[in-house]
Amino acid sequence: MTDSRWVGRSYETAPFEVTEQSIRDYMAAVGDLREDGDLVAPPTYAMVYGFDAYWQLWTDQEVALDVAHLVHGEQRFSFQRPVRAGDRIRTTGRLTAINTRGDMELVSFELKAIDERDQPVSDGTALFIIRKP
Repeated sequence: MTDSRWVGRSYETAPFEVTEQSIRDYMAAVGDLREDGDLVAPPTYAMVYGFDAYWQLWTDQEVALDVAHLVHGEQRFSFQRPVRAGDRIRTTGRLTAINTRGDMELVSFELKAIDERDQPVSDGTALFIIRKP
């Protein structure tokens, strides 16, 4: 059982430089083959620039989530503006809740991404479900 005293703990990523190539590689990986003139990252690209915040949580030895039994249950993103090549984005992830339901633990994680001018880019939430072994 993850100790609820860790609710509120946050993780900040280093600035992530969005490149045209990284957007195109991601689009190819997810089967997005559009070729429009204005290259805008697809919404789920937020996982690319925000991934390190998740990784920091999953590998935090103090929080010690049981990642061997973790299932990514839900993910939502909202955007304040489109993400384009040339953006430098920092993401902060925050552990917002740890709840028990039956033999499962529900862990909520919130993300806020900002650009190099400290302007909001996107927000996200994730729900991780951890089954007790």
